[in-house]
Amino acid sequence: MYKFAHYLFLIYFKVFNRFRVIGAQNRINSGPVIVCANHYSDFDVFLLTVAFRRQIHFMAKKSLFHTPVIKFFAKGYGAFPVDRGTNDLGAIKTAMRYLKDGKQIGIFPEGTRVREGDVSDAKGGVVMLAYKCKATLIPVRLKYKRRLHIFNSYEVIIDKPIKYDELGAENGDYKNIGKEIMERIYEL
Repeated sequence: MYKFAHYLFLIYFKVFNRFRVIGAQNRINSGPVIVCANHYSDFDVFLLTVAFRRQIHFMAKKSLFHTPVIKFFAKGYGAFPVDRGTNDLGAIKTAMRYLKDGKQIGIFPEGTRVREGDVSDAKGGVVMLAYKCKATLIPVRLKYKRRLHIFNSYEVIIDKPIKYDELGAENGDYKNIGKEIMERIYEL
């Protein structure tokens, strides 16, 4: 289902919109990777799916898995649920398993959609996962210019990867490092 969605949205973004990927050379094709992006819209998942050729297993809000039809598509897409209101150990274990298996996961560290200019409250979980699983973190900025439902402009800016040992997370200050990474993303 993931490949089908990749090509379907690739056609949609390329034919009906202006779509650009900047920094495509920063993608990593193997090993444990966390794609870490700002979260502006429900479209973010599909923008990342098109920008990255390799499957991204997204951490998605638990409520999406309450409706059987949406749950079917979310699981088929490779997403896994997270309870955003708690330290969801089940979601953390799932993410760690994917990373230990050398897969790529996608996390929006702010935990919810944030409009441009709003104050970000980035969580530290993305840093903790990268550090504990020895994963590479790829900061990504998603930019939108919307006019109608079609002929919009979408930009995916992929920053240089950050290796787990470059995060400075030895002291366990995951939340502040997470905020710094989000600041870096918004500067892209």
